[in-house]
Amino acid sequence: MSSNISSSNRDLVLAMWKNMEEHNIPALTKMMTDDFKLTILPASLGIPVHNKEQAVKLLSSIFEKRSNIQTIHNEWVESEDSVAVQFTVTATLANGSPYKSDYMAIYRFKDGKMVHMKEFLDSKYLSELHSQE
Repeated sequence: MSSNISSSNRDLVLAMWKNMEEHNIPALTKMMTDDFKLTILPASLGIPVHNKEQAVKLLSSIFEKRSNIQTIHNEWVESEDSVAVQFTVTATLANGSPYKSDYMAIYRFKDGKMVHMKEFLDSKYLSELHSQE
C-alpha cells in the first residue's frame, strides 16, 4: 500500500510543477493545505518561513519573471507522506537571458495535499542572478 501512496505523492509533485511551468497559480493554490508552509534553505539566506498566502505570492512573482520553464527531475526518494527530489530548472528570464539552476526539495503531504515544501537552493547562483536583475 505504501507504494501507491508514494506514487500519488509523486504525481502531486509533478502536477505542482506543471502548474508552475504554466503559471497556473489558482491550480497550484488548490494543491496546498490551508496551513501550508514554504521553507527556503540554506538558513544563511535569512528567508523566513512563508505561509500559504506568502508562498503563493512569492512563487507568482518568481514565475512571472520567467518563461519557457522546464523542470528535469533527476532523482526521487519517496516515503509514505513525503517526496524528496533533486531537480534542474531551465527557463528564459524577462531580460532574455537563460536560466539554469539546481534544487533539492522535500515535499510533505496530508490528505492528498501539500502541507510543507522545503527547498534547498543554489544560493551562490541565485544571489548573483538577483544582483543582475
